[in-house]
Amino acid sequence: MIGARWLTALLLVCGAQAFAAESSQSTAEAMALLQRMSQAARGLNYSGVFVYQVNGRTETSRITHFSDASGEQEKLETLDGPVREVIRIKDEVRCYLPNDKMVVLDRAGSVRFPGRVISMVSALPEHYEMRVGAPVRIAGRDAIQLSLFPRDEFRYGYKLWADKETGLLLRARLVNAKGDVLEHFGFSEIALHITPDKEKVRSRYADQTDWVVVNARGGDVRPDDVSWTFKGVPPGFRQVSSIRRPLRKDGAEAYHAVFSDGLASISVFVEPAVESRGVTPQPSNSGPIGIYKRMYASQMITAIGEVPMAALQAAADGVSLRSKPSRSIR
Repeated sequence: MIGARWLTALLLVCGAQAFAAESSQSTAEAMALLQRMSQAARGLNYSGVFVYQVNGRTETSRITHFSDASGEQEKLETLDGPVREVIRIKDEVRCYLPNDKMVVLDRAGSVRFPGRVISMVSALPEHYEMRVGAPVRIAGRDAIQLSLFPRDEFRYGYKLWADKETGLLLRARLVNAKGDVLEHFGFSEIALHITPDKEKVRSRYADQTDWVVVNARGGDVRPDDVSWTFKGVPPGFRQVSSIRRPLRKDGAEAYHAVFSDGLASISVFVEPAVESRGVTPQPSNSGPIGIYKRMYASQMITAIGEVPMAALQAAADGVSLRSKPSRSIR
């Protein structure tokens, strides 16, 4: 007869094995869903209206997205508040600001809801615990819930809802350690598999000739060709972008490095300080976006991102000059 202690130990082992198998299955299911979200963000044709909420403020926008052999095309326009249109053709972005008669040219960079491309999916379980939740209905569509809980203090949590049929992200929430919702995106109406029509992704202001044009695109530069190293970036964040950006007409430039863990991202800017005197490190927040600044070697180091302040401080404080820089950023 099996003794009570042996029976208890056997039950504990079996329970642990069952939990591990269930957890592994849940993680695999979650990763497959993340892959579908990423693919749908790039390849699906859709149009809809979504709501953005932050700090008690609500903004409604309409988005139209097409993808064909020539690449992605997208138009986003605000439906309330200040008029704004954002046109994305492949990796080029034009932001039209009618009230200022200005158009800003930039790169696609980190695309936000609903087209957030989730990269490095295989590395995410190391930094997030994943749980697939019960199905719900969003904007008339069956959706699957996915929760991601950070394993350290350098990330926020995410609650994502993907369309069951296509994988398109229908709702997203950014959540802090207390469970407070910092930011919310969600479709109120959505049409999928629409027929591509280039006129629907063309700006109403494309023919304006008297507007101020601001070129903020900058140019790619190899990370090894700049004077800076980034040794304080939190674990799991890898450099995904390296750009020189123009600052002023005198030729001064900023170096812009972007680091991502596949979901969250941190931007670090290194630029000549306007004033030579040192400043005390300055943490601040604008809604879910944190900002941390410090002075180093007559340069202003600024870290920005939708991550906890600990991540931004670590990234900014870890910036230093190379011992033998191969090229300087003025």
